[in-house]
Amino acid sequence: MEAQLEQKKLILVGGGGHCKVVLSQIKKLKEFEVVGIVDNYKPVGSSINGVNIIGTDEDLPKFYKEGIIYALITVGSVQDNSKRYNLFKLVKDIGYSLPIIISPTAIIDETVKIGEGTVIMPNCIVDANSYIGENCIINSNTTIGHDCVINNNCHIAPGVNIAGSVEIEELSFIGIGATIIQGIKIGKNVTIGAGSVIIDNLPDNLVAVGNPAKVIKKK
Repeated sequence: MEAQLEQKKLILVGGGGHCKVVLSQIKKLKEFEVVGIVDNYKPVGSSINGVNIIGTDEDLPKFYKEGIIYALITVGSVQDNSKRYNLFKLVKDIGYSLPIIISPTAIIDETVKIGEGTVIMPNCIVDANSYIGENCIINSNTTIGHDCVINNNCHIAPGVNIAGSVEIEELSFIGIGATIIQGIKIGKNVTIGAGSVIIDNLPDNLVAVGNPAKVIKKK
């Protein structure tokens, strides 16, 4: 009989809706034991889908000293990824390692490189020679074509279609159901509205919506 490997102890940082869906994928993988969730707004002792809230962000150094060395950012983001970035930096500075979580139903080519702390949700497809940076969310039913670069701290919302050789700079948010044609470059801290179609390059710090997408605001 094959011996069962001991699960690694993991803390989740953030107890909202995104935490629930990430927790579901972690349970399916059976590699980690989620020992608790830290959240600044929910009371200690309450629970999310059977996992207790065990403290706030201020308690993270204590848990690390107690021997829990894995943490994952489970705060979601809509348009603004700065909070996820700040939490990622916090847990890295403490010393935590951040695992890569890939849903069992995702299809990831063997040539794809993925940074730590990134979560890839169910039914995603990431094609050959693409790169996904640290602390990204690649949400359900997204497709990412060959030779794409998704830089650190980005959130690609559900149902996004990204063609080949697209580059997206850090801290950008691509809204649900958006489409990006081949070869496009999207700058840093860009927000793409839901259902938008991107046919032109976009520089840093703006919001673009529509089909074809047009810039409606600078950040």
